[in-house]
Amino acid sequence: MTSSVGKTANKFEGYAKRDVQSEDTELTHVGPNTPGGEYLRRFWQPVALSSEVNDLPVAVTMLGEELVLFRTRKGELGLLHLHCSHRGASLEWGIPTDKGINCCYHGWQYATDGEILSAPNDPTSTIPEKTRHGAYPLHEYKGIVFTYMGPPDEIPDFPIYDFYELEDTEMVPFSLHMPCNWLQVLENTVDPTHSCFLHTLMSGIQFAESWQELPQIDFFESPLGMTSFNVRRWKENLWVRSGDTVLPNMNQGGSLWEKAENSKYYLRHALSRWMRPIDDTNTDIIGWRLFNDKVDPDHQGDKSQIGKGMIDFIGQTEDERSYHERQRVPGDFEAIVSQRPIAVHRMEHLTGADIGVAMLRRLVRRGIRAVKAGKPFMSPPKSSNGMIPTYTSDSVLHIPPSIGAERELMRELGRKVADTMLESDHLDPVDRETHFTNELEAFRQSKL
Repeated sequence: MTSSVGKTANKFEGYAKRDVQSEDTELTHVGPNTPGGEYLRRFWQPVALSSEVNDLPVAVTMLGEELVLFRTRKGELGLLHLHCSHRGASLEWGIPTDKGINCCYHGWQYATDGEILSAPNDPTSTIPEKTRHGAYPLHEYKGIVFTYMGPPDEIPDFPIYDFYELEDTEMVPFSLHMPCNWLQVLENTVDPTHSCFLHTLMSGIQFAESWQELPQIDFFESPLGMTSFNVRRWKENLWVRSGDTVLPNMNQGGSLWEKAENSKYYLRHALSRWMRPIDDTNTDIIGWRLFNDKVDPDHQGDKSQIGKGMIDFIGQTEDERSYHERQRVPGDFEAIVSQRPIAVHRMEHLTGADIGVAMLRRLVRRGIRAVKAGKPFMSPPKSSNGMIPTYTSDSVLHIPPSIGAERELMRELGRKVADTMLESDHLDPVDRETHFTNELEAFRQSKL
């Protein structure tokens, strides 16, 4: 006879599993001189929304560094180390001038490139000639301020992606905050099965009923990083959705409100955002919501609810609803942040549904180690029109269920979309859409 003590020991293992193991510091730590931080610094990163930078300086923290963002009185942007080179007073309290910013304490004046223009409390000082203040270059684009924080002799061109110029599309900038590590925020975007549960079966219909169907999942490495291709069956239709992960920390997603009820081809982006680390345990999500009649034909999006600290769909911030309401209907914020301030990979049990998460970690680690070894780490190719092609899309094909071969059909469609997107990335946007539509319609006809 088995003793009750033995049964209890097998059932209740809290005591044996109470220790929290250490995080994967190579992937998650972002401060100066950390492997992950040095990798992230090789790319243009968003700092803040343009609307946040007016006549007063803004203190910001990025990649573990304290900085000040400001506009001169002539409108030029500057990003400097926060503390004055003289006695360390914060330039958050500085006074913008025509040429730069003055420290409030003793009047030292800095240009946007870090040149010390004057030290008026000691006009005879030679320090301005001998040293410079820490500064980073900036680029303002479509309502977002970007910076490059890596070695100045390695600064890349500011990337222009094809979706930046989508016809009849409005890009509305936003910024959200999550008190956790940047990587687990990005990992949420390469986890297609969570939408079946978190956004439908567990918490009610947050987008559309069609999201509840478990997809056939494939991930492929792309010139940008990695792209997901997920196919769902919804009634008489197959909905195929692709999404980009642009290394190291950007994600692009398709239609938020897709119902998969009507045939359509090549719907492009509805959401593009960077998971920009503040430090190891805090992240700003900065990007654009994209609006056009294709990705939101029923006009369910609400531009008035998009901006600093808000976006027009549920579950993305801490203060949008009460605590108990968030418990009853949790969203991305609750699921992501509750993984601990830094998710502990050693305590997870990944399954076949987590292939996107595993691939992302592998690619980020590869990039980190390439930078550390002084090797090439990724530079997306440009198309003939000078823009970088992307691979995000939604398509809905009217193909009735195939008895006995459904999963193979879904897998075949996902691969067809992947091949078509990759082979057409050199075409201009109009020709690419035409090619994509023709190829998928031919595929549909072949399956009827």
